[in-house]
Amino acid sequence: MKELNFYYDFLSPFSYFAWLKLPELSKKFHLKISYKPIALGPVLNHWQIKGPGEVVPKREFLLKQMLRYSSKNQIEFTTPKIHPFNSLYALRLTLSCVAGDLQEKVIETLWKAGWQKRIDMGMPEDLIQELLQNNLPAEELYEKSFSKEAKQELKNNIQEAISLGVFGVPSFVIDGELFWGEDSMEDLENFISGNDPLDKEKLNLLLSSTPRGATQSL
Repeated sequence: MKELNFYYDFLSPFSYFAWLKLPELSKKFHLKISYKPIALGPVLNHWQIKGPGEVVPKREFLLKQMLRYSSKNQIEFTTPKIHPFNSLYALRLTLSCVAGDLQEKVIETLWKAGWQKRIDMGMPEDLIQELLQNNLPAEELYEKSFSKEAKQELKNNIQEAISLGVFGVPSFVIDGELFWGEDSMEDLENFISGNDPLDKEKLNLLLSSTPRGATQSL
């Protein structure tokens, strides 16, 4: 069984859209999905990239795109009550060392809480309430999320993501190949099925012939 690493941050609506597709993808290709929560800020800072919300026209465009996408695909969608928010509380709750066998259920609960029910995902009290309403051991999970192990796992996830070339979320890595964005999932499926149309020789030629500093014009 192949393993697909899914790097996400609850700040990202496109990570939410991608997450919705993962069960079908896993079933179709018999994949093990490894959920890797990461804080987007350190990743963007590493690559010196501005967040989408920091560019005003881009923020408005993306919101329109999200509303169009959710409408076309009949996806229940809104935004958390406050955005951007401090996503560290939610991210740590979904770490493997915190949630354990409940990881997928905790992830599902928090995605729906923020991007369907519009709670304030930056407020621990709201997160705990959602977990309790879904019959999850909220207090235990919250306490574990502040452990040294949890903080180290999140840090490790971020460092791992950067080492693999992750520069945004959602990102998927399988067999060392990186795919970024919900709209890359068709390419991801082609890669998994052995039908990747990428011309590697042409890619290497273009990369080798591109002078440093000229990549902005590509």
